[in-house]
Amino acid sequence: MSKYNFSAQTDMTKFNNFSEENGGSIYQTSYWSEVKSAWKPSFYMGYDENNQPVLSCLCLERNIKVGKLWYCPDGFVCDLMNETLVVEFCAFMKSEMKKYKICAMVCDPLIIEELDGEKCDTSAVNSMLKGGFTLNEDKNFYIVQPAVAICSPLKGYTPETFLKKCEKGVRHGLKAAADGLLYTESYDHITLEQHPEKLDEFFTVMTETADRTEFIQRDKNYYKTMVTALNGKAIMNFIYCDQKMRKDHCDALADKKVQLESQLLELENAEKKNKKEISAIKKELDVINNTLTRNEKVDKELYEKYGDNVPEKLCLAVSITSRFGKTAICLYGGTRNILRNTLRPTHFLNWVRIEDSFKQGMEIHDLGRVTGDPHDENNPLFGLAKYKMSYNGQLTEYVGDMYLVNDKFTFMLFRKLLPKVKKVKNTILKKHIKEKTVSNSKK
Repeated sequence: MSKYNFSAQTDMTKFNNFSEENGGSIYQTSYWSEVKSAWKPSFYMGYDENNQPVLSCLCLERNIKVGKLWYCPDGFVCDLMNETLVVEFCAFMKSEMKKYKICAMVCDPLIIEELDGEKCDTSAVNSMLKGGFTLNEDKNFYIVQPAVAICSPLKGYTPETFLKKCEKGVRHGLKAAADGLLYTESYDHITLEQHPEKLDEFFTVMTETADRTEFIQRDKNYYKTMVTALNGKAIMNFIYCDQKMRKDHCDALADKKVQLESQLLELENAEKKNKKEISAIKKELDVINNTLTRNEKVDKELYEKYGDNVPEKLCLAVSITSRFGKTAICLYGGTRNILRNTLRPTHFLNWVRIEDSFKQGMEIHDLGRVTGDPHDENNPLFGLAKYKMSYNGQLTEYVGDMYLVNDKFTFMLFRKLLPKVKKVKNTILKKHIKEKTVSNSKK
């Protein structure tokens, strides 16, 4: 006799609340199904003998030409160590898969296999294996997302103590951003609707990023959908450089420099020299000179690109970050080429995201997934992985894809075709976005 009962769920508030209260991710909610509108969603929940919810599962259905596939992002939300629960749910899902002619269910559960190279307890996998799942042993092959993420733990830190754990380059980058008076603006699902021009700005920066990094650009409306569908759980950040603010700041520093140099001259010519005060003024002058020198470089770089028509307010970096439960996820981020190394807007952007995660009580700040071996210098994403690690990031390797197969032949065929399909799809997508970008720029 079954200990648990399972059924399709129509109450999305109940579904999402269970996920949030039980360690689920934003990917395990109805919000995410609205982002992935090309996939048909199904929502399931499990209940114990007292009719208390014990499990939730989002299934995203995709027609894969040779059949139909279910993808469960980040797996089920439940106690995966509860073998009876997991095995019974797997049996229920097998019957659902037969009913709806689904060839296989793909899960990539949040079970950590290694953390910074140290083996972790993966016994939760056993419940899924007993339920009929198989584990994909090839970590370089994945259906939707790679198995390796870089996550920064926030629990137990303050922003100040966390920054000390970051690499020196992060702190240097924040100093450069401060020299240029970079600042941030943020927009949620409500304020973005009120400022549609921000979406154009966001898309422009992401397009420039895509051209530089071979990143697959998304359609402009996809970014809007992501913020609006996540319904307050996602924020779009913009990093700006304001030329008037920067000029006023430099003018004030130049005046301060004149005053300090005058004071220094008096102190050095005094009969009794105050070495401590002289040293302090010299240090302050060094800081001012460094800031003024950096801004001279900024002026030169801007003039080389824009001539006498430098925009008063220039957007240098953008991002979308979700915060759900106790986890923040960096969904998208991009930077302009201009001033990228001079003012380090990327460092400032990511620090803004981390500070906001602290403010909202997040315990994990997920900097995103990486493909290939993050330690291999020949990996095209080696530099990106190294950069993410500089934010006190932990290399987090999950167990990867797990499959519950209903139709072995169809799923085998799909796996063989997937690499070719991805390649063709990416080529078409790149061409489509490039054409739309050119078209938009002519308007």
